[in-house]
Amino acid sequence: MNTTSPQGAAPVSVALATSRADRAAFIDLPYRAGRDLPGWRAPLRFERAAQIDPRHNPGLAKLDHALMLARRDGKVVGRIAAIINPAHLDLHKDATGHFGFLDTIAPDPEAIAALIHAAEDWLRRHGMSRIAGPFNFSINEECGLLIDGFDTPPMLMMPHGRPDYAPALEGLGFVKAVDMHAFLHEFDAEYHIPPTVKRWKEAFERDPALSVRPLDKKNFKADIALVMDMFNDAWSQNWGFIPFTADQISAMANELRPLIRADALWIATINGEPAGFTLFLPDVNELADGLDGRLLPFGWLQLIYRLKIRGPRRARLPLAGLRRKFHKTRRGLVAMAGCFEAAFAAQHAQGVREVEASWILETNRDLLNLVALYDMRRYKTYRIYEKAL
Repeated sequence: MNTTSPQGAAPVSVALATSRADRAAFIDLPYRAGRDLPGWRAPLRFERAAQIDPRHNPGLAKLDHALMLARRDGKVVGRIAAIINPAHLDLHKDATGHFGFLDTIAPDPEAIAALIHAAEDWLRRHGMSRIAGPFNFSINEECGLLIDGFDTPPMLMMPHGRPDYAPALEGLGFVKAVDMHAFLHEFDAEYHIPPTVKRWKEAFERDPALSVRPLDKKNFKADIALVMDMFNDAWSQNWGFIPFTADQISAMANELRPLIRADALWIATINGEPAGFTLFLPDVNELADGLDGRLLPFGWLQLIYRLKIRGPRRARLPLAGLRRKFHKTRRGLVAMAGCFEAAFAAQHAQGVREVEASWILETNRDLLNLVALYDMRRYKTYRIYEKAL
């Protein structure tokens, strides 16, 4: 499709990204768009390439999707993906398709409009009656549009962007579906336990039915599978939930193995039953800063040095959960408090001084209450938008 820009500017055309060159341009566009943005950090390019390759992203093989590029005067100026997720449709039965990977080189409402219209048309042709996003590619990957917190860099697997995206979408008829928040905790040089947390920790230590343990590296895949089973159960009633499949869990275990120390994953048990967990990951965006996403020729040496020798100063808490049978119970809350405290203390001991808990739904009172125990400040908000087609 073509969209004519005002003041005699060249029209914007949108077409599917089908060739190898198109897909390379699709991957490269955010590096061109974000290079001069305050706070932007270049993700690793090989990871971005793997994300859109079904051979490396098992979840992608189960989606119907279209990658698209916007061009003006033959130059790529934007990108978007239109996505149909059968797992979402089977579970939620809402005839909703998704969009994701929305980027333009500079503030460009005409390019955004052309990209959105192209995604909407593709979804209509495939029988969808609503559109929601952004999802890159699903709620279990990067999702949400940053609407505040542009002055600080994104952590691992969290999106970034510009302030012009939200008003552009709203001008096209999109409205808020839900907000998701990121919270930041900054450690002092000496580790301190907040008074309320200390009381919960003491309650944890007094209860012989409760225990917590770190990741068993010798049974790495089994522990990851256990954690994801708990996650699928814990989050099953949350907005937009889609369970991780066995293939996705296996792929995740392989991808996370180089990043996870034993003391980054903690599992809480109640009467011997695995009940909850917390998982921390080093902020690879911090470690890769200045490499422009490239590991060759010498970027990999810098990355290994920063990860293994210097160590990260920032970490993200991307996953935590408590089995539903223990929700709203005092013992469940105490177990999670003990799990959180073990994980936080271990991160501090490894030199981490900033921890981000993200993302947390604005409606998830249990997790919001837990992060409040640590006086975390909300410093970023991400929004999912929706619209009838």
